Amino acid sequence: MKGAGIAAAAGILLAGAAAAPAHAAPVTYGSNGVFGVGAEPPAGWATASIPPGRYRVDQSPSMYPYQSPPGFWLRCNAFPCAGHFPGHIIGTGEAIRDQPTFVDILPTDVAISLNNVTLTVA
Repeated sequence: MKGAGIAAAAGILLAGAAAAPAHAAPVTYGSNGVFGVGAEPPAGWATASIPPGRYRVDQSPSMYPYQSPPGFWLRCNAFPCAGHFPGHIIGTGEAIRDQPTFVDILPTDVAISLNNVTLTVA
């Protein structure tokens, strides 16, 4: 009977170890495209959606010996979200190579355009 109790206890411990959460990689977005803010991207204007929040901005990686062009982001209050629609842009920022910067995407934002940058949940 003692053997059965030990086996049951060992089974419970092993089941608990198997159910332990794995360390997930940080969620990233980029490096180019227009992302709708919220759960659902508007049809036709955004390639994907991104939740509101604080994100670290990094320059997109490039292959040696080349360097990708300087990256930047645009926060927009309407579609289309692009540099040639300045009336829709409510914020902009640049990526600084080898130094992270940050962007806060607000729930009231409609979209964010990423150009040679990667966003990582901060």
